[in-house]
Amino acid sequence: MLEKSIFFSRIPKYLYDKDKTPYFTAPKNMTIAQSQYELFSYGVFIGTISLFIGLAALVTYLKTSENIYLVWTALNVAILFCIHLTIRKSLLFCSYVIAFVPLVFLSILMYEGIINESSLLKLAFLSVLMMIFTKYALRLIKIVYYQNNKPKE
Repeated sequence: MLEKSIFFSRIPKYLYDKDKTPYFTAPKNMTIAQSQYELFSYGVFIGTISLFIGLAALVTYLKTSENIYLVWTALNVAILFCIHLTIRKSLLFCSYVIAFVPLVFLSILMYEGIINESSLLKLAFLSVLMMIFTKYALRLIKIVYYQNNKPKE
């Protein structure tokens, strides 16, 4: 009889753990630990992108001394601060900020694509990403809202 290897026996738990990957759980039914795991993973995703953009803007500012790059750096530091406050303090305003950052970025890309007459495939791809991030932004805001309104145990 063929036995499962150690690698394949661990895959189901890695892909779906009730506490660490609660992506199919409704925000209203999440525990504090589940919501913290989801906020943390989203924060790492958005924070990594924001960090790279902020560092690139800072390096460009140091080379060119143009103030617009300093503004980009300050905005990315503010985004990172909002990620921290959303995860640690569950501030609803900060969750709005980090939920809509990808939407603003995709809107800028969509605008540039329309102005530069990009292909329909690129615009359709950006539209699909906008819909996905809009749906997830609403989920993120609901998670923070329900996390703040949970009774303290």
